[in-house]
Amino acid sequence: MTIVQKMRAQLGPAMKSRDAARTGYLRYWIAQLTLGSGEEMPDADAVKKMRAVLKEAKSAATTFTAEELDFLREWVPASLSPEQIRDALAPAADAIRAAPKEGMALGVAMKALAGQVVETEDVKAAVAAIRGS
Repeated sequence: MTIVQKMRAQLGPAMKSRDAARTGYLRYWIAQLTLGSGEEMPDADAVKKMRAVLKEAKSAATTFTAEELDFLREWVPASLSPEQIRDALAPAADAIRAAPKEGMALGVAMKALAGQVVETEDVKAAVAAIRGS
């Protein structure tokens, strides 16, 4: 079941319970994640789009309310914490330190974290700590 299908399944109960905030949220995101052809956006793209909204909300003013952002967090897989990132990078610490440039060290770190959900800023901070910058 795709994200949009799950949202559609939750829309009916939200409408019946007269939960205006959740109903509005679900309607908005169903529309955002449905392509003009009527096809649903792939889950990976949907999560990427929702994660971008959360990232925007962290760094700047957003049009979404705090309640809407909480609803959104329910749909986006949690990313690793900075501590978990440091622990995951421990085996690659020597390669990160040996990298001649910061960008190359970040590349080594991202390869070590491949397949895991991380925030780039947290990885940059972990790489800087490992390199002693």
